[in-house]
Formats: sequence, C-alpha cells, structure tokens
Amino acid sequence: MEKAADFSTRLHNARDEKSLEATERLGKQAVEALRDLRERPASSIMAAISDAGKGDPDGVAGVLSEMKAGGRYADLHSQFVTEKQNNQAFAAQLENVTSKLEAYGKGRDAAEATGQRMGMPGSVTQRFTQIDAEIGRTAAEVPGKKEGASALEDMSEKVREMMHKAVTAVTDFMTRMKPGPTASPAP
Repeated sequence: MEKAADFSTRLHNARDEKSLEATERLGKQAVEALRDLRERPASSIMAAISDAGKGDPDGVAGVLSEMKAGGRYADLHSQFVTEKQNNQAFAAQLENVTSKLEAYGKGRDAAEATGQRMGMPGSVTQRFTQIDAEIGRTAAEVPGKKEGASALEDMSEKVREMMHKAVTAVTDFMTRMKPGPTASPAP
C-alpha cells in the first residue's frame, strides 16, 4: 500500500513538473513574440510609438494611455488602427502576441495553483520571476486590444499583479547588485 502511495506521489510530481515546464515554454514563446514585434515590427507604427515615448514624461506607457479618441496621441491611435486593418503581417504579429500572452497567462494561473498544491508556492513564483518581469516590462510598451491600454492591461488582474511583483523584484535585485561606494583603508 505504501509503495502504491509513493508511486502515485511520484507520478503527480512528474506531471506537475511537466506542467511547469510547459508554462515556462509558453512564457519564452510570449517573450519571443513581444521581442519580434518590438525589434522587427511589420509596421513603422511601433517605431512611431517608441519615438513619441522618448518625448513623453511617462514614456511609452504615457503614449499608450493617450492613444485613444480625444487623447494626446489620438493620431497615433488612428494610424495604429489603420495599420491593423490594412497590414496583414502586422495584424498577424499582434494576434500572435495576444495569443501567446493569453496562453502564458492561463499557464501562469495554473502554475500558481500547482505551487499551492505542491506546498511550495514561493518556489514556483521564484521560478517564473524573470520571465514574468520580462513579459511585464515588454507588454507594458505594446498597444493592447482596447484603446488607451497596453497589452499588459489585456491580461487578467491576477497575472498583471504577478508581472508587476516580478518587475519590482528584479529591479530591486539589480539595484542592490550595482557597485557602490565601498569603504577602503586610507593610504
């Protein structure tokens, strides 16, 4: 009886590990889709949004929040909508990003539940911190489905919160790792 229980536990753990690995793959695919959109966009509108962000005090996030009818960047919004409608390659890129982010969001929710079930939620959160942070930073600079919103805002509130925590954790870590003044003996 004990052997059967051990076997069952090992089987569940192996299944959980495969599920977590699948979520990591989904995260990497989402990161790649976001990078592709930003670095090799099928439309110049992404460069125009980035350029506008350089002159906005709130950066690209400020531009995206005002890319709506009546907003400061309503013209960019109009250009963006036109590009989505007329440029099939660009529309496909955006759809790819959206589908990858949605898949990762669902996988991430499942990973959190898996961590709780396994009794190691902190370990699961730590495992995804870097991917969450990269997705959070990058998706915040990509227009979302709704006008005036980013792709990050299209994700569920729970997933957005995980991304925000990860960005904060990575930023805090990097700040602590920066070399600073150190005490050294005087000559």
